Amino acid sequence: MYKFLLKPKWLAFHALLVVLVATMCSLANWQLNRHVERKAFNETLTLRFSEPPQPLAEILQRFPDREDAQWRLATVSGTYLEQSTVNVVNVSQDGRAGYDPVTPLEIDGGKIVLINRGFVPLDAPQPLPPTGVVEITGRIRLSAERRTGAVSDSPTGVLTDIQRVDIDRLAQQLPAPVVDVYLEVTQSTPADNEMLSIIAPPVFGNGPHLGYVGQWLLFSMCAIGGWIALVVREKRLLQKSAGK
Repeated sequence: MYKFLLKPKWLAFHALLVVLVATMCSLANWQLNRHVERKAFNETLTLRFSEPPQPLAEILQRFPDREDAQWRLATVSGTYLEQSTVNVVNVSQDGRAGYDPVTPLEIDGGKIVLINRGFVPLDAPQPLPPTGVVEITGRIRLSAERRTGAVSDSPTGVLTDIQRVDIDRLAQQLPAPVVDVYLEVTQSTPADNEMLSIIAPPVFGNGPHLGYVGQWLLFSMCAIGGWIALVVREKRLLQKSAGK
């Protein structure tokens, strides 16, 4: 009764079904993994944001793997090298386009820490940093990597506008060794320019990934259901034809 399923046309249809279902189940599994990763990321953020700020040098000594240091609150003091400020361009916050001024901070020991001082609206003038010794509290961030298809910064010359905070690249134009993480300011003493807004922290939430898992599983079940419906229909047509 089901010998028709072995015909070349049906064999091709079976193969197509297997490919479709396997692909959709793979996509569902990918979205499930992204959900798990996002949940773990949120738990990490919650834990690290709840810890009191610690001196940057102590944190870096405790966590030689900088991934373990990222997002922790650190404190550091030093003097801004205002003339070496660069701007991270093509950024937005709260629906407004703007830029982030990143200014090197010279600290004890002759080293430099890059400080992302905040967000400035595009139509605002360049904010000057505080003079003299400043005390900074900020979130530890790692050097940014270029995403596929993103604009690249020039590998040579002195940059004034940058697409991302690439610490190794910026170190080429600075007069002293640069610490291998940078800070996003959450507090400054004395206060920085009032035009600056604190960089928004990552958004907490698990995202739509679980919904996408259900979507891909539903699509795969629809494909299987469609296959069953076609098989039943073909069987009935053959039975009807044989009964004539």
